[in-house]
Amino acid sequence: MPFPARRLSSRLGRLDPARVDELVGFLLLVAIQLQVWLSPNVGHRIAEALAGVVLSAAVMVRRRWPLGALLAVFVAVTAQDAVGGRVTQSTPGAIVALILVFYAGGAVPSERRAWLALAIGLAGGCVAVTIETGEFSDLFFTLTFLILLPWGVGRILHERGARERANRQRAERLDGEREQRVRTAAQSERVRVARELHDVIAHSVSVMVVQAGGARTVMDSEPERAEDSLRSVERAGREALAEMRRLLGVLDSGTDPRELAPQPGLADIESLVRRARSAGVAADLRIEGVATTIPPALDLCAYRIVQEALTNAIKHAGPAGAEVCVRWAEDALELEVCDDGRGPIANGGASGGHGIAGMRERAALHGGIIHAGAGVESGFAVRARLPLSPERLR
Repeated sequence: MPFPARRLSSRLGRLDPARVDELVGFLLLVAIQLQVWLSPNVGHRIAEALAGVVLSAAVMVRRRWPLGALLAVFVAVTAQDAVGGRVTQSTPGAIVALILVFYAGGAVPSERRAWLALAIGLAGGCVAVTIETGEFSDLFFTLTFLILLPWGVGRILHERGARERANRQRAERLDGEREQRVRTAAQSERVRVARELHDVIAHSVSVMVVQAGGARTVMDSEPERAEDSLRSVERAGREALAEMRRLLGVLDSGTDPRELAPQPGLADIESLVRRARSAGVAADLRIEGVATTIPPALDLCAYRIVQEALTNAIKHAGPAGAEVCVRWAEDALELEVCDDGRGPIANGGASGGHGIAGMRERAALHGGIIHAGAGVESGFAVRARLPLSPERLR
């Protein structure tokens, strides 16, 4: 049955190895002592019994002090051989203890200590066999099957376990880095979508508020103008709702909004200027230089900067005139939005605000800069310079 076997393996895996060694060492102690004292072929019972105690104790501490256990085994076996004891020949439990101790010597974490353990084992084996019999066959058996083979198995299993732990740690680190990148990307996307919502909704709502206020003012005296203003409110509201649905739909579906078309650009600035006029700002558009093809991201950045600057003029400048200038220089795209309204204090001035901060962030992404502050004579001015690389000009 696979399930009981799996449960048994899971329970064994949770056992403390040191406790297991203590139990095994105790069982070996009992077995060796019974063999020594009950077997009629043992000549030096006291020497072999004491050696059996040392071997059992070495098994108990082989994980904590592997080199100490090997040295203790070396001294005990050599001493009992010197007085005529043959514990490794008369008691199979002693053979098992030697195998476990030499296995632990190969499984120590330090490679240097592992080789030192092997050297101690080989030296001890040569001395013990020389004292006991001096036979080459006994020496070959002892060095190969009691020392080299257990030590080699322990070393191989240790290195394999170390590789598995290193691979597991590497996988966990890579998973953590991937999760961090996902969280960072998600945060960046949320900030970008929030900026998009601010740019679109703030502009549309500002137009709606101004137009609705104008309609209310002239509703009785000039109903036709009021109707035109309300139509502008309706149009701006529909555009804002459509853009908001697009962005919220992106959040629900996980689609990158930059993959959805069309995205506004410099070609749509004329419509921004018309909206500003309908909102009560006498805006003019001036284009200087020869337009060139630029990447969509830079095109959208320029559009949003002009949009935010006009939104600020609509909200803060009061009844005013504004001029939008798009200047195509040789190595940069320059944008300038100036109004003759109430000046920097009403317009956000030194404190800026989310709108101006957003413009600066957008420009910085493309290596550009934004200057926002008082105009030359009056009002408020926003000036942006977005560099054009040679690759973009081509």
